[in-house]
Amino acid sequence: MIHAILIILHVLTASAWFGLSIRLGSQAKLAASGQLAVAVDGARTISLMGILLIATFLFSMTILILGGGYPGQIQYHISSTLIIVLLVLQFVFLRPTWNNLRTSIESTNGDQGAELKGGKPFGYARRISIFAGIGHLLWLALLVLMFWNRFVIFAFTG
Repeated sequence: MIHAILIILHVLTASAWFGLSIRLGSQAKLAASGQLAVAVDGARTISLMGILLIATFLFSMTILILGGGYPGQIQYHISSTLIIVLLVLQFVFLRPTWNNLRTSIESTNGDQGAELKGGKPFGYARRISIFAGIGHLLWLALLVLMFWNRFVIFAFTG
């Protein structure tokens, strides 16, 4: 029973991270146009994404430990490594880039023409979109690895 609950929580937190990250690129571009309120909201989104990603990782590690480590199923161990890479992407690249975007917006005092004054906010917005896209790719790879046994069994039996 606890195993099933942990799996449900793992899936919910991972899905919530993905859902929040989908709007991040457009939110960054909107913030780069000088809208400070969007930059503040985006910072809250980034924080929530971090919490959800840590929860996803903790649920996956708990499932791994309760399951005995899944000997012989390398895809779960690869997934554990990829989620650590996703954590690094979130906290080393995505969060600081958003903070830089927010700082550059605050330094222009929400000036609507800020993009014409050197283009730094839009550079940060592009990087945020790129990092979110890399996160989506990692998330997709993790999803495929979670169902790897079902894909392989189906390919050879059916």
